[in-house]
Amino acid sequence: MTAPATPRPIVLRRVQLSTAAWQLLCEATSATLGLATAPAEGIRSTPLTEEAAAAGWAELNELGMSPAAGEVARQWAGAVALLLTAPITVTARATYNGVSTTSVLGLRAGRGLACHQRHLSERRGQGTVITGSEDSLEITLFDEENVWGATARLLPPLDVVRAAAHAAPMDAEPAVVLGAGTGPATLAEPAASLVNDEDANITLSVVTAAQGHPNRVWAGMWSVKDDHLYSVATRGGDNPELRLTEVPAGHIANELLFAVVGAHDALASLGTGNTQ
Repeated sequence: MTAPATPRPIVLRRVQLSTAAWQLLCEATSATLGLATAPAEGIRSTPLTEEAAAAGWAELNELGMSPAAGEVARQWAGAVALLLTAPITVTARATYNGVSTTSVLGLRAGRGLACHQRHLSERRGQGTVITGSEDSLEITLFDEENVWGATARLLPPLDVVRAAAHAAPMDAEPAVVLGAGTGPATLAEPAASLVNDEDANITLSVVTAAQGHPNRVWAGMWSVKDDHLYSVATRGGDNPELRLTEVPAGHIANELLFAVVGAHDALASLGTGNTQ
């Protein structure tokens, strides 16, 4: 009898490093490969002092990512280039318990690299304001078949957020509808709590990039209140609206996977040949 194959882990490699070290890694890789690409969107990039740069290179050397100042180990140059030149990029932003996060995942040729940073945040009025960022990043390598697992582990630790893919009913009625003239401060319950006092929020975007063609962008937004998950959607036109519709656990995963499949289909239709 043949023993069942052991499933590959979601994360193939994980490393924690400073923002300065990551910036140096990206800049050196871009220079080596002739890329006009900055560090991942949403991740801090500022001019470094000579002292900070020296400390960053020393950190990369200790991690085995740089043999010497100004140089990047070949395997890590390839990994970083995967993110910087990815034809498919997933960006996830979330806020939960006063902590906001930015995660950028690049997908190419069946592999992915994720860059994740935490921020301190405050609730001000009807919005969230970032008040500071950790001087630390988590970098992970994963197989693209595990893109949801790699993304989910970076989102708020709530079952309704991290659940496996499950589609929502097509005819679900919105729990809250806000018209252009509606003031959030004047809402009655339960709408007031959903809009003004959510437990967590999540936004995802998937950008498909092919040289010579405009980027294709998909985006989704969700809110969590008392273990209930709500999809947040806007409707334009003459009567713009914001709609919050309750959806089942697993809706975020379902929408992200659908968007990634759509991104691959779009690239295939353009004949780019750079996703396999």
